[in-house]
Amino acid sequence: MKILTVSTLYPNAAQPSHGVFVENRIDFFRRRTKADVKVIAPVPWFPFSAPAFGRYARFAAAPGRETRRGIEVRHPRYAIPPKIGMTYAARALARVIEAEARALIAEGWDFDLIDAHYLYPDGVAAGAAARRLGKPFVMTARGSDVTELALFPRQRAMILGAVIRADGVIAVAEALKNDLVRLGAPAEKIRVLRNGVDLSMFRPADRDAARAALGVSGTVLASVGSLIPRKGHDIAVGALAQLPEATLIIAGEGPALGALKAQAENLGVAARVRFTGQLRHEALIDVYNAADALILASTREGWPNVLLEAMACGTPAVAADAGGAREVIRESAAGRVLSARTPDAAAAALRDVLASTDRSATRAYAERHSWDETSDSQQALFKEVIDKHARRRSAVMRRAATAPRERPALIFTVDAEEEFDWSEFTPDTHKAGDPEGLSRLTAVCSAHGVKPLHFITWPLLRDAAFAAWFRGEAEQGRADLGLHLHQWATPPRSGHASEFYSWQMNLPRAVHAEKLNALAAAFAAAFGRRAIAHRAGRYGVAPECYEDLARAGVRFDFSPCPSFDFSARGGPDFSSTANDPFTVDTDAGTVFVTPVCGARALRGGRTFLPQRGEAGIGPMRPPRRLPRALTAPFRLSCEGARFEELTALTHHLAREGTPVLTFSLHSTTLTPAANAYAPDKASVDAHLDMIARYLDFFTGSFGGAAIDLDGLGALYREGR
Repeated sequence: MKILTVSTLYPNAAQPSHGVFVENRIDFFRRRTKADVKVIAPVPWFPFSAPAFGRYARFAAAPGRETRRGIEVRHPRYAIPPKIGMTYAARALARVIEAEARALIAEGWDFDLIDAHYLYPDGVAAGAAARRLGKPFVMTARGSDVTELALFPRQRAMILGAVIRADGVIAVAEALKNDLVRLGAPAEKIRVLRNGVDLSMFRPADRDAARAALGVSGTVLASVGSLIPRKGHDIAVGALAQLPEATLIIAGEGPALGALKAQAENLGVAARVRFTGQLRHEALIDVYNAADALILASTREGWPNVLLEAMACGTPAVAADAGGAREVIRESAAGRVLSARTPDAAAAALRDVLASTDRSATRAYAERHSWDETSDSQQALFKEVIDKHARRRSAVMRRAATAPRERPALIFTVDAEEEFDWSEFTPDTHKAGDPEGLSRLTAVCSAHGVKPLHFITWPLLRDAAFAAWFRGEAEQGRADLGLHLHQWATPPRSGHASEFYSWQMNLPRAVHAEKLNALAAAFAAAFGRRAIAHRAGRYGVAPECYEDLARAGVRFDFSPCPSFDFSARGGPDFSSTANDPFTVDTDAGTVFVTPVCGARALRGGRTFLPQRGEAGIGPMRPPRRLPRALTAPFRLSCEGARFEELTALTHHLAREGTPVLTFSLHSTTLTPAANAYAPDKASVDAHLDMIARYLDFFTGSFGGAAIDLDGLGALYREGR
């Protein structure tokens, strides 16, 4: 397994403590799993390294390349222009990440996956680079990327877009996952992999020696972190004023130093506060061992690493209820979570902890938080992502050759589904209804020589009345039949009942295969033969699904829906998918794919934009000539359409050379009040009338002809 880690939060020779928590995770993961890891840790460009330029000088002093803990780390520079830096940073980072990654590949080190830490700008940039490189990527939410940066509308939109496109998302605390979900991210996509602690580095040591080195004695408190307002060092100073016997060590540097010194003077505790400045990570061992308790009063946190580091040294912690603090402090041996973020509450909690300290129990608690479990879970996620990407790449998609025709052929398809609330995806909130509406559709289609292809869901296959009706239609030669996977209503029940998993492409592979096979078996039991046609529920297909489809016996798929983008809710993006049929070659066989025809139309009009692209389902979108707000996706269906729009789209598709037009509708549209398209009988009648008018047009003045599933197969065979 070759992993390319990307993060601007990573130490370098000039900033040895910067982002050390990322380095720790990568180091333990590499040692535990024996993975081959390299790191791209970009550094902002700055021309001068003189100390007078402060932290900017450290940017210039960072080496271009170094080896840390046996890992090669590269530090390419990226520009952050004044004023627009926060918005521009992701774009600038994406360029240097891609360039450095390509350099690694050119040097002979290709990689399986990009592992990005911090959602913005790092994760957003890594996602853009990954798309251009054709690599999967996983990104990790760490704290302020969610709690602060995501509060800005533009950054929030970019973060959510990257979360949707990512192959995996990690949060270091359950609290961060919950924050992301509140912002709009799908909960099912986010795995919580907490940080661990280096138990060999952070351990109990000679406390007297540590105190002597720091010049402290008596009751000692510690507050560790950058000297910025959100870290809450002022709460620690305020609490110190109520603990006259205590000394406070504040380890860190930052712009709040002056304000904290002034506060200590005003409260009369300046003589009992020790400011150490920035310490190397390993130097914190003395601070933790010298202290009787650690206080962390942050307003925001991800997974507060300092808490476990202190506990590993035997020092209990008191923390504000921010981020993952409550997830770290779960027992009294670990410390206390503040009832309020105030000096009074902090002083009370510290008194409580100091009165009941058992340093050996605190160390024992920390020992349950090694990196092993996290590294194993991270490896499992990476393997899952890499395997899925391999299946995606092995699904070779090619434009399908078809026998030449003067006019496109038409195949008429129906999603034969149960009645259910389209906003819910639970297994028990549906009913089969009855086939009366489908019988009316059969009469319309038969009058025009059209043989519908019904994609049937599990509830209808298991309903005796519907199964008998479909059997009769097929035996009389009036209909073709196929599979329609509403996975939430199909056994086995696997706990994947949510919108994210309603798109079958998001199911774990084993679950997807099980449900497909169960549906195929129910079809065979109902009709005495295997199904060879399929449409994914909610069009939720991706290239990696086709091997499972082929293994289930499917030879014809009708899932992709050109011009539609469902990715904002976790589904597929077909915005760049062409209407042309294509083949998918898999290890289990070839599947012929006929898209549900569609295109983007100017809003309020009948002018359609070109929907041409590479064969198959691709991640790259074609250039747009008009803003998306001025256009809307449109499919060849009577649902939500006017007759004039259907005929205009048909002519547009014919001009683009689309050989097979796929018309689609839901069976529930033919039952009053069964879905939003047909609230009453009048609307059902209107849909049937429009279907009749369209078939009159297509087989009449347009000069086209309908084909059935056998005819479609012949069209493809003759083209070959």
